[in-house]
Amino acid sequence: MDRKKKCATFVKSFSGDDSGNTSDAKYQDRRRTGVADSKSVAGMTARISDAQKVSGAAGTSYIPEGRASAAKIQGPRRDNPKICTTAGSRGNPGKTTPATDAATLKPKGLQVAPVRAASLSPLCRGYTINPIVPSSRGDVISVAQAMHREKFGERVKELFDPEREAALKAIQTGVYIGWRCPEFTWDCFRVGDGSKCFCGHLLKEHKNYTGSSVHVPCAVQSCRCKAFAFIPSRPEDVGEFWLKKRPGFDPDTWRAMCKCKHSHEEHDASFSHICKKKGCRCLSFESSFLCASCDRRWEQHETFFDTETSRKQSGLPYGEDFLPFAEMPSLRNAVLTGKEHDDSMFKAITGNAE
Repeated sequence: MDRKKKCATFVKSFSGDDSGNTSDAKYQDRRRTGVADSKSVAGMTARISDAQKVSGAAGTSYIPEGRASAAKIQGPRRDNPKICTTAGSRGNPGKTTPATDAATLKPKGLQVAPVRAASLSPLCRGYTINPIVPSSRGDVISVAQAMHREKFGERVKELFDPEREAALKAIQTGVYIGWRCPEFTWDCFRVGDGSKCFCGHLLKEHKNYTGSSVHVPCAVQSCRCKAFAFIPSRPEDVGEFWLKKRPGFDPDTWRAMCKCKHSHEEHDASFSHICKKKGCRCLSFESSFLCASCDRRWEQHETFFDTETSRKQSGLPYGEDFLPFAEMPSLRNAVLTGKEHDDSMFKAITGNAE
């Protein structure tokens, strides 16, 4: 599927409007005329990246059209609700019976509601199954809003805090730092001063940088890092949202791990990234995790230092379009202020404050 169709499909599934319209007038005009410039395409594709992070935090998944031909929204994984088993005896295994009617239906836009199995089949007494019933709105943002309710806005803000600060500084300074695969026209993560490097030090602990070079060495003495290389520093950055729910879990102790079971800090900070642990034969860091935005490995990404001019030429988002969810006003406001209907900060950024 070409990029324009993918972006249009994304808008339709996330807007909550069956017509696929958004509140962004410029995009509506482009959609009616069938014209989409490189800046708008890159911006909308970046929204897919941001939406996957929100859907992961909500326990749901957004699946781009190219990766799944049938369903756009996939809820939390559950055991098959169609089958229930009755107890058996030795030499006589339990009897498997398909649940009836409501449990076997799978309409588009799914919503799960627990019902006692006894009301569906006399053979399933004592079991609880989850029949699937139609949902009036099946888009992933509505699911996340329903799950978090009044805390939705502040949780979106918390999730995107580092990227919001990175975007605001980029707009102010004109130096944009992004982590992405080289062929992408959007950033998987916006990188700021509080972002961590593979060497274990923050960007602000590296030497001064401009958008003209990607070689930003570490300023910490004895560190062998010659160029800042972003690495995820939070479990939610790699889709491991459940870790924070574990009793006693300390997010500050989390480290991105290699397949050799040693952290990035236990690997050489130079370009070789060889493991420094005694007896380990790992010759280069191979991530045991995937990017929460694109489901690719760390070593497939690169850290880019861009200027506004270079991003324009490359068709990458810049200015206020660099903000998370720039073309989805309610989510953009939630990222900036924690409230979906408070656009005061966005107006201040764009110079339209009353």
